[in-house]
Amino acid sequence: MPQVAIIINILPDEDSSNSCMEECQRQMDSVAAEGKYTFSFFLNDKGEDGLQSSWAKASRDGADFFLWIDHDLSLSEGMISCLLENSEFLRHKAVITGTVARPDGSLLFGGRARRGRLVDPDPTIPIPCLTYDMSVLLVPEYVFARLENPSDFFRRSLISLGFGSRVRKAGVARMVAPGILAVTKRKAEIPAWKDPESTLKEKLAWFFRSLFK
Repeated sequence: MPQVAIIINILPDEDSSNSCMEECQRQMDSVAAEGKYTFSFFLNDKGEDGLQSSWAKASRDGADFFLWIDHDLSLSEGMISCLLENSEFLRHKAVITGTVARPDGSLLFGGRARRGRLVDPDPTIPIPCLTYDMSVLLVPEYVFARLENPSDFFRRSLISLGFGSRVRKAGVARMVAPGILAVTKRKAEIPAWKDPESTLKEKLAWFFRSLFK
């Protein structure tokens, strides 16, 4: 039976409510009761620097899928089922990102097109994107097997917002799941090099951190 490793990203200076983890556990139990998947649970409290280490820890258990979820999200009903069903539709050969909106319905995270523009999700079918955010992201083991260095999965694109430039070069599909899968009150983070209020020193520091990450 395929195993799904769920990794909750604990974000600094955000709402410390346990509601996301409680809802995630409820959905895990519901899916597990169908007898199609088993689950394991991990926490990442080191932000982007912890993405690789949390994946390495989870992968030691031989997981077939890895699902990252930011802890400050209010999850939609059936979010986990939606991701797994769409992955099955795509033969488990694609990265699938979930779209996250603000309470007013405006998009905040998800799949991205060129220049970092967020992709509007289709209400019923998965659609392609160029890069992706990691607020809600399902990754099959197939993806890591296609990369020369699995850590390339976590490299940000220097040209635009989002992750996945090395995944794209490896020929792996990047898809956006149908609908809005979560809501958050968090504000969007603008990279220093795109922020007009950043100093030249801050822009250069951001660039070199991204380059050698």
